[in-house]
Amino acid sequence: MSFYRGKNSISGRRTIRERGGTFIPHLVLILSLFIFALPPLLTAGEITIINKRNSERLGTIRALQAGRYQFVSVASLADMLSISYSKNNKNKQITLEIPHNPITITAISPFIKVGYQIRQIPIDVLYRNGIFYVPIKLFLTALRDVLPFQFEYDASNLELIVKSSLENITGVSIDEKANGILIHIATTEKFSRSDIFTSQRNNWFYIDIYGGRVDTLKSFPVKSRSKKILNVAPIQLSSETARISFHSFINFKEPDIIVNNTDHEVIVSLRTRESISNDLLAELQKEREKWKIDVVVIDPGHGGKDPGAIGRNGLYEKNVTLAIAKKIKSELQRRLDVKVVMTRKRDTFVPLKRRTEIANKAGGKLFISIHIDSNPSRRLHGHTVYFLGQAKTEESRNVAQFENSVIKFEDSQNHYAGLSDASFILAANAQNSYNKESQDFAAIVDNELYKDIKDRSHGVRQAGFYVLYGASMPNILLETAFISNRNDEKKLKNKSFYGSVAKAICDAVIKFKQRYEAEVQ
Repeated sequence: MSFYRGKNSISGRRTIRERGGTFIPHLVLILSLFIFALPPLLTAGEITIINKRNSERLGTIRALQAGRYQFVSVASLADMLSISYSKNNKNKQITLEIPHNPITITAISPFIKVGYQIRQIPIDVLYRNGIFYVPIKLFLTALRDVLPFQFEYDASNLELIVKSSLENITGVSIDEKANGILIHIATTEKFSRSDIFTSQRNNWFYIDIYGGRVDTLKSFPVKSRSKKILNVAPIQLSSETARISFHSFINFKEPDIIVNNTDHEVIVSLRTRESISNDLLAELQKEREKWKIDVVVIDPGHGGKDPGAIGRNGLYEKNVTLAIAKKIKSELQRRLDVKVVMTRKRDTFVPLKRRTEIANKAGGKLFISIHIDSNPSRRLHGHTVYFLGQAKTEESRNVAQFENSVIKFEDSQNHYAGLSDASFILAANAQNSYNKESQDFAAIVDNELYKDIKDRSHGVRQAGFYVLYGASMPNILLETAFISNRNDEKKLKNKSFYGSVAKAICDAVIKFKQRYEAEVQ
């Protein structure tokens, strides 16, 4: 719940969903209205692109000046760096086909879509004669963690220095089993089973990883406990594919492959015998079962002596969250073969720390905390989905502060000492290896709620919620509606609304479960 609304009120802006959803079909009209109001583009010279590794000059692209910013063509930059791209002329969009994190740029908009994320640069993307122009320094800064290369841009000398690629394959360990070889490939990014390809010829076994990157300029860590593997050679096969080659005189059978995105590794089992030993089968099955989403934890916010937000007509948040949670549990059990655990089943007070302890003890694979929002601006309505991270807006910070303030009802607050500032986020991120999965799940929940309830979405956001800290599984916090809004408060008294929320949550769990489990098959 948020009890602050300043000048940057959500009610005064279009939401991201509106920009990326209903807004886009009208983009052509908007472009036609504003095309003559765009700032003039003046030639600023040629930007020289230099490979920092060997000082090689890769080429030049034209720089244009608009106001105090230097712009470049997105397509020209992509061509120079061998990055594939596609255009959607209808929606006036260009997409850089970065594996796992495609970057979609929309004309006359400051918002850039990266995978499921929305990022913003301070000024709009320019569009002239079918060409997309971005302010090069702002663009590279906003996307520095997802582009396949690191950059330094010297505006005064018009030089773009390309640094080493951002490696996401960091090493290999090899174990010898009774009937074969077990290879663990360490990664720093999320891959899917369909990204992994294998082949074998001339005494070499090859593992190709689409979207993989290795740094061939430094030593590649290899820990081998097998005499059957004579040598390991990593190579960047192309801009999109990394290959790890294993020299061996053994003819291996068809490999078994598991992608374990939580522990950041790809596991490849190479059999040297026709039959698989029971130990190896058990080990592979254990890896698969470990990531099977079979326990979902539903956390009804507040309870007991903590009422949560209170509506103008006396509706208590704690009662609504419990009712919605029970409906979600019923829907999940009806449609899925999963165990559903609730952190509270009655109107009782449960400390925040205890809630994630319950989830972890139950072996939870998803944690969903249910809440109701509130705001002094009674016009605000709709839902917001949060995952754990650094708050980007004042509103998100205020929502988290209110949710975290319930620790005043707890007997001891020692557990939260020192977690009221940035150190909490640092500690949470270090402890929580599920942020990417949590963000993915939050995006799916947001989309399903928008489809089923057809009310305003305030999108996916992040903030420092104590209730999510310590959950050893993907976790989100859902603000289902605004109890401070007259119409939303009426919905919060209606069981049909509970059913709609439950259906959307269940649909989201099914989609996430299918996607997540497919990656460890």
